[in-house]
Amino acid sequence: MSSPALPAVSPDRSGTPDAGRRVWNIVRLQFANRFTMLVLPWIIVGFIFLVNLAIWISIYASTREPLDDTQWSGATAYLYVYFGVAAVQAMNLTFRFALGMTATRRDYYLGTVLAFAIQGALLTLVCTVLSYAEDWTHGYGMNAHMFSNVYVGAGPLWQRLFASFGLFLFCFALGALAGSVFVRWRANGLYVLGALVVLIVAAFVVTATLTGSWEAVGRSFLQLGAVGVIAWALVPASIAGVVGYLVLRRAPSRT
Repeated sequence: MSSPALPAVSPDRSGTPDAGRRVWNIVRLQFANRFTMLVLPWIIVGFIFLVNLAIWISIYASTREPLDDTQWSGATAYLYVYFGVAAVQAMNLTFRFALGMTATRRDYYLGTVLAFAIQGALLTLVCTVLSYAEDWTHGYGMNAHMFSNVYVGAGPLWQRLFASFGLFLFCFALGALAGSVFVRWRANGLYVLGALVVLIVAAFVVTATLTGSWEAVGRSFLQLGAVGVIAWALVPASIAGVVGYLVLRRAPSRT
């Protein structure tokens, strides 16, 4: 992520800006590099779509059978991963600059959350429209799926919006936690955080294996569906968001 071209967010000369203004200044700061925040994700997704389209056409031309299995496509996963990575990079690039512009750590964190919530909402709207475009065109005449996948692009409108936006929030929360850890402890902090995540996942796998619970786990996921799973994922996302703020409160203002 390239260094952002910083907007004019200088303090009010009549005095210190109020909290709302400082938070909005952080939003503007995060959107200063519009190419990275808004354009680059879609350039890469467009490339992925063209690659998928070429594959779909070649398969459909040779078989003349609808591409039903593509509803399990994970081609849009890049958007959500990029969202989390962008949060880490944005916090590393802007945190200390923002503190030098009279923003408090609380202002900075709230402004960053708001900025990425706005970005996530915009991406959700675009993805939802594209999922309906695939439905209306019957998968480009081939029953192909990229945005209308079973994870976030199926079901009624509210489910598509909730699943997509919820997944963006989940990825941002993890990215914000990682970004806060990096700002405070640099690479060593990320190593420790990564190790903790691996240990938690390993403990879950071992527990499910030793207790023979994998069938029950799979059945639970099927019963919950994509919307239910993402709704439950917002619980650890909320915890990660709070912990990220607590970590950032102690981060040094200078390297």
